[in-house]
Amino acid sequence: MNERTAHFSPRRLSLAIALALSASLSVQAEQDQDREASSDARAAPFSYWPQADTERWECAQCPDVSGTEGDVTAGVGYVSEESAFFGRYTGLDDDGLYFLGGARASYRGEDEKFLDLEASNLGLDTRSLGLRGGERGRYRGYLSHDRIPGFVAEDPRTVFRGVGSTRLTLPDDWERANTTAGMGRLNDSLTDVSLDTRRDTFGAGVEFWGGRAWDYGVDYRRTEQDGFKIQGGSFLTTASLLPVEVDRVTDQFDLRVAYRQQDWHLAANYQLSLFNNKADSVTWDNPFSLGGEQGRMAQEPDNRFHQVTLSGGWRPTSRWATSGRLAIGRMEQDDTFLPATINPNLIDPGLPRSSLDGRVDTLSANIRAVYAAGSRLTVTGEGFYDDRDNRTRRDEFVQVGTDTFVGPVRINRPYSYERLGGRLIADFRASDKVRLSAGGRAEQVERTFQEVDKTETTAGWGEIRSTPTDRLDMTLRLAREERRLDDDYTPLPDVIPEENPLLRKFTLASRDRDQVRADIAYMVSDRVSLGLSGDYAKDDYEESRIGLIDARDTAYTVDISAAPRDDLTVSAFYGRERIESTLASSAAFGFPDWTADQRDTIDSFGLTLEARDVGREGLDAGIDYGYSSGTGRIKMRTGVPAEPLPDLESRLNTVKLYGRYRVNERLSVRVDYLYERFRSKDFTLDNVDPDTIPSVLTLGEESPDYSAHFIGTSLNYRF
Repeated sequence: MNERTAHFSPRRLSLAIALALSASLSVQAEQDQDREASSDARAAPFSYWPQADTERWECAQCPDVSGTEGDVTAGVGYVSEESAFFGRYTGLDDDGLYFLGGARASYRGEDEKFLDLEASNLGLDTRSLGLRGGERGRYRGYLSHDRIPGFVAEDPRTVFRGVGSTRLTLPDDWERANTTAGMGRLNDSLTDVSLDTRRDTFGAGVEFWGGRAWDYGVDYRRTEQDGFKIQGGSFLTTASLLPVEVDRVTDQFDLRVAYRQQDWHLAANYQLSLFNNKADSVTWDNPFSLGGEQGRMAQEPDNRFHQVTLSGGWRPTSRWATSGRLAIGRMEQDDTFLPATINPNLIDPGLPRSSLDGRVDTLSANIRAVYAAGSRLTVTGEGFYDDRDNRTRRDEFVQVGTDTFVGPVRINRPYSYERLGGRLIADFRASDKVRLSAGGRAEQVERTFQEVDKTETTAGWGEIRSTPTDRLDMTLRLAREERRLDDDYTPLPDVIPEENPLLRKFTLASRDRDQVRADIAYMVSDRVSLGLSGDYAKDDYEESRIGLIDARDTAYTVDISAAPRDDLTVSAFYGRERIESTLASSAAFGFPDWTADQRDTIDSFGLTLEARDVGREGLDAGIDYGYSSGTGRIKMRTGVPAEPLPDLESRLNTVKLYGRYRVNERLSVRVDYLYERFRSKDFTLDNVDPDTIPSVLTLGEESPDYSAHFIGTSLNYRF
């Protein structure tokens, strides 16, 4: 049984409902007074507020727009080099010719009916289709589909057969050995495989209005993911990197109803998510002589999630606005367990039940009030409560280690937490040129089956914004956050292997965080603007001996935009970010005897130029150049001399050129050119062949390294 007292009790539920409903009566955000409030004070992301339905607006003086209009695009493109990394989001992963197509059509009827069709990237794996229609002021619906390709590995090779299924086998003449060096048939058995992913999303929905007060809606979305991922399968001290099939489907439903009046509104939502993993396990032959002949691993189990949400708001006076949200959910997972072992040389210890029969109840409540105390001061208060009650039954499971040996009895840990807190924000307009903001937050989190039972976090921030002239805007923000443990950090007693008692997980350890942000926006002239921004953040874990000790993040950006002429615009930016951290550990399972200093530096630069009517009327052109560079350095400090680790590096240069000529009012021709040069160095991949590591059979993948050119031409016809 769960040793935790159930937080999802009727008394707590009724209190949470009362908390949310007492404030669930705010219409729209403050208008005159709230415009003076800070963005933090104005935003209420947890409350429902219907967006303005512009389709129901009428304009007596506007020209008649009924009829059909649109455009069609068709063309051809060519890619010079095959690269999965280059095509990960573009769909241009193979060299050769591609069809470039798209269409857009819009119909507006005199009877207020409308229909919109949009299709883009036809011929590519990044294509998208959308259809939307309805009758203004009464109903509207949509259908959509989009596809996004992904990248898994560059030039991988594997000895396994059956790639693309849940059963990975070895060649018939395979020679098992204790190390990769002894596998005599390894090199002859390697075959190239293409590892990538594809995500297709289908959507449909309808929304309609019952008069001016009621709104109804239903949405459905289906996401299909297929392809591959890389997963490690181990036997005792050996492991193999496996090309594991991905084949999963997520169905999501959303039903909603809303009622609104002038000073208050209410909305109710029901959400359902169903996850189905068709590749629910993977079985593979062991290429090593150590361990069993086959292994099997479960993949992500099928699961369900339900949630009912009630939200609303009330504005009793012109100075007060309140809003609230209450969400009750349940997560369930009862996929059938795999057998404890498939090794015929082991006695199957059995399982205490056929499935996890997992259940997690969730409860979330928010309440918010905004008060405009005159034209200069706005105060916002907010309270929040989150409860994750894991009601999964506890049982004794006999551990089977990598299908090789029967280990000790383990008891599952159904982790739960309860989070309670609030924040207070004040925004004061000292003068027409100076505005001051300040806020504070307090939060308490109680956990079960974790190293820390309770943490308390307090934070405060202050901001000053000044506009000394009409052309200059400056902002400075300071913030401080402290997280403290209510009791000692106690390592879990049954974790195998045992954790160092001096270890502190950074998500649970005491921490001090300081942040500074500064922004300057300056209008040099009516045609030139300049922006500067800088950020600094530092985390200190002063009570941690083993684990993350400190971390620092420094970043700054400079950008400029100019329009020297009405037909020419130029913009450029440069930014740098440096992330540094220090980690301490112990090789002797005691006090720290080595540390690692890690520093990541990222530089980025961009330049964009757009010109209209270049040389002659109707000819537009543009150029976009981007550069990004990242370097990661890891410095080890140990008691004995050690070879430094190689730097991690990546460099990306991108050049985009386009030209468009309008032949007449309906026909235009466009030419596009894209050049992308990517170089990377990763010592965990480079020169690591499948047999380089004696105890690990890898896929021999390489760091992405390519130079790709794309050129395309297309015709666009408007109707």
